[in-house]
Amino acid sequence: MSYGGRLILLKFVLSSLYVYALSFFRAPAGIISSLESILINFFWGGGEDHRKIAWVDWNSICMSKEVGGLGVRRLQEFNIALLGKWCWRCLVDREGLWFKVLSSRYGEHRGRLREGGTTGSIWWREIVNIQNGIGVEGGS
Repeated sequence: MSYGGRLILLKFVLSSLYVYALSFFRAPAGIISSLESILINFFWGGGEDHRKIAWVDWNSICMSKEVGGLGVRRLQEFNIALLGKWCWRCLVDREGLWFKVLSSRYGEHRGRLREGGTTGSIWWREIVNIQNGIGVEGGS
């Protein structure tokens, strides 16, 4: 298969397989690294038993087309963006079912959902961390 064919499969099929999981859970760095390794090996035509030469750096491939890249998604950034949608959803859709569920579970304070402290679920703590910019590149 040509590089163009592998690029199309990578961008539109392989990158979409785990969207559901990434939209609910923050993936550990090791999982992100493993998934990217699989994508890199697929793109360059390698496999588990043999490796091919990577002619271009993966970071360059992940850059947008406007700056010379191929527009492949960076998994960690994509994961944060998908989880950030929950923050947006809580701000915009206050009449939605998810907001009502989270509001009844954690309560509200000054128009915002409470953080939940140590009693909050791991999922909710990750969403709050993203909302507060903790653990996000460029955040604290």
